Amino acid sequence: MADFRRRAPGLVPLAVLSSVVVLTAFGLARGLWLENVHNALLAVTFTGVGAYVLFERPRHREGLLFLATGTVHAVMFFGRQIGHFDPGESPVWGWLGVWPLPLALALTTLSVFCFPDGRLPSRRWRPVAAVVLALTALLMLLSAVWPVGYASAGVVMPHPFSSAVPPVVELLWSVLANPAFIAFQVLWVVSVVARWARRDGVARRQLVWLVAASALSATLLVVGLLIWGSPRAGILSATLLPLSAGWAIVHGQHAASYAALSWLSHESGDPRDLPDALARSIAEAFGATRVTIWLGGAGAVHAVGAWPILHDDPPLSTLAALRAAGSHLQQVRRGEVPLGAIVVERVEPFSRTESRLFTDLAPQAALVLDHLALAEVIARQQRVGEHSELTDRERDVLALIARRLFNSAICDELHLSIKTVEPLVSRVFTKLGLYSDSGSNRRVLAALEYQRATGAEQ
Repeated sequence: MADFRRRAPGLVPLAVLSSVVVLTAFGLARGLWLENVHNALLAVTFTGVGAYVLFERPRHREGLLFLATGTVHAVMFFGRQIGHFDPGESPVWGWLGVWPLPLALALTTLSVFCFPDGRLPSRRWRPVAAVVLALTALLMLLSAVWPVGYASAGVVMPHPFSSAVPPVVELLWSVLANPAFIAFQVLWVVSVVARWARRDGVARRQLVWLVAASALSATLLVVGLLIWGSPRAGILSATLLPLSAGWAIVHGQHAASYAALSWLSHESGDPRDLPDALARSIAEAFGATRVTIWLGGAGAVHAVGAWPILHDDPPLSTLAALRAAGSHLQQVRRGEVPLGAIVVERVEPFSRTESRLFTDLAPQAALVLDHLALAEVIARQQRVGEHSELTDRERDVLALIARRLFNSAICDELHLSIKTVEPLVSRVFTKLGLYSDSGSNRRVLAALEYQRATGAEQ
């Protein structure tokens, strides 16, 4: 049962894709009708891309939108094939071939709005999406009750519920339908441009493909309506949308993986900037709001790199606390020795490809953290008499630490409370660059620092 539940999210898209392929095949068996081929192409491409997205990222909203769009187009294709070649069949088939057209265009529009992460470009687009859905509901109601759009669809079957279109409905359909379809496709371009302005890196490269497809489809729709009085050219060119989206998703994942795994070969600046450079590369690859590189072992860890760059050092933390925060965390090890962690802050879960990439980045992060850990050890060994940052009280605390006194004994020696001494000890460790990890004893290292410093002064 557990194995079935684990596999079920991937089986459902596969089942839907198989059903769409079968429905399309049965529709084509009725005959080849060129004016209806675009629905078959849209059905297969939208469903195929949606199934791929849902395989990589189960329950992803963009994949669900693509899957729903492809299914609606498959129903329309099959209904129109029967309505065109077999007028003796039930008129419900022809009705199914015409009635869902506004829904298909609305789902296509929402798919473009939410590409590639399944979310609208910003909160400001919520009213736009609401208007699209409201207008779609009205057009679907008109098409469901009266035979509007039958002539342009090429369906010769009678409408199952009405034999004629009232003049008011005919006027309302002519005023709303074609302008709405044009507006939908113009909004494709606008939404992609809006998302482009808010993204960079790999996400922009993904959007390039959709920008080109959206612009071409919108142009052909307007030209078709102006020259031939039919939206068929724009609808047919909409086949480019799922194809370009699928290519952008696959190409984008490969580009993200390559950029993230090859970033080190492009870095030639200060080695101390490597953690920030690694964090930037990971943030671009995953479209993350923040990436932080942490150094430390099983105990406390401290941030050594981040993107966007941190202006204030974050407080010490632990791996358990970072995991509890709900971010994506990949622990970095050298063999069995823990070195630190990569933390990626992003709302949506990782796809299977992104999860593999996240794991593959750990060895690169290990090289960087190894370099930093070695640099810290060397700095400690070379730091002789460099305690100018310590206050007089902190120097007193350091001297007592060097005498192997613990915090309680330091309290008695300096006549201070434990609440005063503990922060003093922590500041001494921080200023000396001594961070807690499983492979070192900070008190011993602090004592050695003190002995070296006093020996140098003598």
